Amino acid sequence: MMLDLILRKTSVYSTVAYFYLQRYFWGNRIFRRRVTYSHGAAEMFEKVIREVPADKVFLHIALSSVRRFATDQNTYAYLTDFMKTNFCVITSQSFTPGVRKTKLFDPEKSLPAYGSFARQLFHDRTWRNEDPCYSVVASGDPGWPQNLLSFAPDGVFRQMIRENYWCINIGLEYVTCSLMHLVEYEQKVPYLDFFTDEFFIQKNEQKIGLDYPMHKNNRGYSVKGYIWWNKIRLMRDLRKAGFVRSHNPGGIPVFCFPMDELYAFVTEKVKKDPYYLIKW
Repeated sequence: MMLDLILRKTSVYSTVAYFYLQRYFWGNRIFRRRVTYSHGAAEMFEKVIREVPADKVFLHIALSSVRRFATDQNTYAYLTDFMKTNFCVITSQSFTPGVRKTKLFDPEKSLPAYGSFARQLFHDRTWRNEDPCYSVVASGDPGWPQNLLSFAPDGVFRQMIRENYWCINIGLEYVTCSLMHLVEYEQKVPYLDFFTDEFFIQKNEQKIGLDYPMHKNNRGYSVKGYIWWNKIRLMRDLRKAGFVRSHNPGGIPVFCFPMDELYAFVTEKVKKDPYYLIKW
């Protein structure tokens, strides 16, 4: 039993250490990778996106990767204009972890913490749900009530699964999707601690109280507060599963996949092994 615990924690720490060091080296100018794109990258990229068999999408985008081949100097404008011509609804995470400290979330003013694309889509949005820490923004009408929480049993990501949303990763080295947090919540994975806390939603000059389901990293499975998904292992398994469309148009990594199939795949894996997403 003790040996099993030691092996499991060693495996988890290996995952955290690898991605922690990788992020450090990528942030250092000396080790930063230089990406080059072939001629006609924009045309090849647009062809890949047009072939996605969905009209609603959830996006994870490294906007800097699009900047070098965009046909408009305003990279965000180029990308969103193109997406809007191909999809009736485009969505993105707009997570605000800083709200954990203030306990106050203003859907109109609380800026997304991660990603230049998400922050610009926030200003261009037509919809945002009132989820204090894990909100989603949309351009287009998703048809969901704004008080719908993201990881609730009938929440935003559940709606995406039911409505055949596809996730598109652009310029990322590994497949990623915020939907996998839903699996962690549903399966109550042991490397996270789950609890309920009180938050307030700023709305029409009023503060509305909310008993909000939260999680924090279990200290026994984190290094310096970090827990990382093992995206190398996940990528390998997803390639075997075969439902992720992997492209490299002109040098731009693009992954496209149906969110319902990702959900089913990850749920099955986590049911068999609760540590599946994080161990080496």
